[in-house]
Amino acid sequence: MRRFFINQQSLAGDIALLSEAESHHIASVLRLQSGDPVELFDSSGTVYNGKLLNVLPDRVTVQIISRKLESPVKSPPLYLYQSLLKGKKMDFLVQKTTELGVHSFQPLITRYSENRGNPDRQHQRWQRIMLEACKQCKRSRPMDIFPRVKLDQADITLFSTKILLWEGEKEILIGPAQFQGQGPVCLMLGPEGGFHQDEIEWAKVNGFQSTSLGRLTLRAETAALSATAIVQFLLGAFS
Repeated sequence: MRRFFINQQSLAGDIALLSEAESHHIASVLRLQSGDPVELFDSSGTVYNGKLLNVLPDRVTVQIISRKLESPVKSPPLYLYQSLLKGKKMDFLVQKTTELGVHSFQPLITRYSENRGNPDRQHQRWQRIMLEACKQCKRSRPMDIFPRVKLDQADITLFSTKILLWEGEKEILIGPAQFQGQGPVCLMLGPEGGFHQDEIEWAKVNGFQSTSLGRLTLRAETAALSATAIVQFLLGAFS
């Protein structure tokens, strides 16, 4: 069954009014018809079963038949702090980390990161990509995407576990011993050119433990997805 995003403010009793973008997708792209069954989800974790009522290119309404609040994942939430990457790599990471269940995504400005592009437009695009990924993977709670910040201005006070993935770490491999706590986890990764030594020192002073994925040098986006999948597995997010 097709799933679409709904703002809670657009619900009136058992009738939901979809956004113009979702309406266009339903009416003009998918060509669904009145009476077709659909699922809706919002930012609270509630999933709604319903059927299409009026289907117009810019206005689609849904009759809600049932609703269910899905239980949140019980594993510690993972926050990914990722230095900005070049080209479409950040789009790719936003999509895939949404599918992997990352709680929040924080883009970072670091010494060697890619800082071109309009931040507001990029953030809006990442929001669209994230919601599309939620629909595809049946995720009921969207991933938070924060505005980009400089590394030394990032809020890291929330975390009980802080992991720095660093190609210069030669002794400590990422593993279960690093994830014994129950609180939020921060996983931080650098750009294509890596972190500057001053940034490594800043991270260690602020409680990050440096770790490695092994002897192979991975591309930035490969390292990010590999580390995310490993950490989510170790935290029990896939159980």
